[in-house]
Amino acid sequence: MCEFCTQHGEGEKWYLTMENYSKDLLNQNQRRKYAADFLNGFDKRVPKSIKQLDKIRKTPLMKLAKPVLTHMQKEDHYGQVVPMEDVEKIFGMVQGAVRLPCVCRRVTTGNMNARYCYGLTMDKELMDSLDDSFSLETLSKEEALESIRKLDKEGLVHSVWTFKTPFIGGLCNCDQDCMAYRITHARKDYPVMFRAEWIASVSADACNGCRLCMRQCQYGAIRYSSNNKKVVIDPTACYGCGVCRASCSKNAIELHPREIAFN
Repeated sequence: MCEFCTQHGEGEKWYLTMENYSKDLLNQNQRRKYAADFLNGFDKRVPKSIKQLDKIRKTPLMKLAKPVLTHMQKEDHYGQVVPMEDVEKIFGMVQGAVRLPCVCRRVTTGNMNARYCYGLTMDKELMDSLDDSFSLETLSKEEALESIRKLDKEGLVHSVWTFKTPFIGGLCNCDQDCMAYRITHARKDYPVMFRAEWIASVSADACNGCRLCMRQCQYGAIRYSSNNKKVVIDPTACYGCGVCRASCSKNAIELHPREIAFN
């Protein structure tokens, strides 16, 4: 289990703990203001931060900065990958969702209306504090799940995010345009998210070697054996998102608890 499960979930999955979505938690430590400032200023703040990071990332200073940056990220805004079945459990606990444009894609693609992010609090004060460019859409649980299932089939990785940990305020759907992916995986600067509590594996008997799952995987965790005409998932690279399953017509891919897979 991840360290947040121990600290904020009593040893269970921390993102399935109702308290971490509660209004009481939102009311503490100026979380509402933090979330509003984070979202409203993201597209101006992040490019400057990346430029500062670029100045040290290939120097010895990066080795010293990495644990500090990781600690700060975990304190304020940290994520974890969750498969679709856990997304469904999350929506069993919250009232609904607010769909809003992705702040990451504003920075990386310039698209101001890429609606891949879902706010998991229906707090009116927070919603009213966001600037008009967000044009929020209020969705029921059923509407939110239907739209996220479509994103699952497209290969987008679902993840929950804190706004001053452990309060979980958002569920994002990420690909290589996302800052979390780029900083954690592509650039390998420092981690800003945990892998899922799951890991994927392929049934060699069921796999027909079509390789469609390889295109779906954001993390390059699936390789093809030309000798066996099958695919294999590298457990050390797998993030456990489960989106590879959506492309498999043979139902050859399953998720297993990560802690069991590595024991």
